[in-house]
Amino acid sequence: MSAKRFFKKAKKNTSGNEKKSQSPRIYRIIPELFVFPLSKITPQGFLRFYRRGLKVFIVIVFILTAVIVGVDLYENIKVKQEIDNAREKLTQELKFWKSFIEKNNRYRDAYLKASVLEYKLGNVSAAKMYAEKGLSLDPNSKDGKKLERFLLNR
Repeated sequence: MSAKRFFKKAKKNTSGNEKKSQSPRIYRIIPELFVFPLSKITPQGFLRFYRRGLKVFIVIVFILTAVIVGVDLYENIKVKQEIDNAREKLTQELKFWKSFIEKNNRYRDAYLKASVLEYKLGNVSAAKMYAEKGLSLDPNSKDGKKLERFLLNR
C-alpha cells in the first residue's frame, strides 16, 4: 500500500456554490440559573440560605428518626406478641399437668414436668415445691435430682 492513498488532498469544490464553514450542530447552552457568583452574596442572604438549609436538615433528621423509632416499635411489638403466645402456651400446658396431678397424684413425672413449666414461667418457689413432691415419690430419680440441683442454685 502506498502512502499516497492515506494522504490524499481534499479536492476543491469547483461547482461555484461553495459552502462556508459552519459550527457543528451539537452545542450546549449553560443556563444562567446554575451560575452562582459569590460576589453577589450578602451576609443577610447567606444567613437566609443557612437558616433554610438548617430547617430542611432538621426536618429530614426528624422524619428519619420517626421512621427508625416506628420500625423499632413494630419489631418490639412483634417480639412481645411472640413472648405472650409462648407464655400462654406454657400456661395451658401447666394447667393440663395440674389437672393431671389432681387425678393421678402418684405420678412422679407429672410433678417434674409441672416443676419445669413453673420455672419457665418464672415461679421458682412453685417449681421447687413440685420438684420436692416428685422426688418424695421417687428419691432415686436421676432427672429429679438434676432438676433439684438446678433449682437449688436459683
